[in-house]
Amino acid sequence: MQLAELSAHEWVKLSELVAHIWIFALAMIISALSYMVAHAMLPSLVYTGDLPNNIALRMRMPLYTVMAVGITTVIIVVIKAILLALNILPVIYPRLAI
Repeated sequence: MQLAELSAHEWVKLSELVAHIWIFALAMIISALSYMVAHAMLPSLVYTGDLPNNIALRMRMPLYTVMAVGITTVIIVVIKAILLALNILPVIYPRLAI
C-alpha cells in the first residue's frame, strides 16, 4: 500500500484530529474522576461519619453536572473526530482495498 504525499492542508486536518483525541482523553479523565468522587469517595466519607449526609448530597450535584458536561463533550468530540478521520483517511490512503 502506497501512502499519498500530504499537503499543508492535510497536515492541518491531522493536527485537528490529534487535538480532538487529546480533548477526548481529558474529558474522559474529568468525567471519570467526578464519577469516582460522587459515587465512591463521598459515600465512604458519609459511611465513616467524616462528612454529614446533607453536605455530601450538596457536593454531589456539582459533580453530576461536571460528569454530564464531560460525557456530552466526549460524545461530541468522538463524532467530530470520526467525521474528520473519514475526510482525511481517503486522502492519506487512496486505495484502502486492493
